Amino acid sequence: MRVVHRARISPLLPETQWTLEGEDLVERRGGRERRFQMSRLRRMSIAEGFARLDFPRARLRIPARSFASGVTIEDHGASFRALTEALAAEAAARAPSVRLGPSQPSGAELVVWTIGLFGLGALAMLAWSLLAGAWALGLALAARLAFVAILALAVLPWLARRGE
Repeated sequence: MRVVHRARISPLLPETQWTLEGEDLVERRGGRERRFQMSRLRRMSIAEGFARLDFPRARLRIPARSFASGVTIEDHGASFRALTEALAAEAAARAPSVRLGPSQPSGAELVVWTIGLFGLGALAMLAWSLLAGAWALGLALAARLAFVAILALAVLPWLARRGE
């Protein structure tokens, strides 16, 4: 059974079409085509008008709403529901180990965000202290923030090895 859903993700992009053809999910936008094997699906979640499918090397988001002319939005709920139901049935048949439901951020992703925010904080602390004329104090505080970021960076190999 061939199920088709069309949506325009951005007013600047051509319309995107998602088609379930046999055991492949096909995404076509303009002249570009990407194929995803449903047997390789890892996670599927449907929430708030979006379907999110995680494959080993790609993450796919399928919206239920589409941009019409200009910035007006039109709802394609019927074709979206038909596609998501067909995707769920195909995932159950082809990829029995697929996880359904919303995805939780992994521990490694949270640590990377922490490192980035600490680094940004260290740079901001240093910049503001230079502007205020207290460069020695700013350097000392920025060094402490950078040290915490380095400690968090040391944890990443263990989180990646654990498979989180």
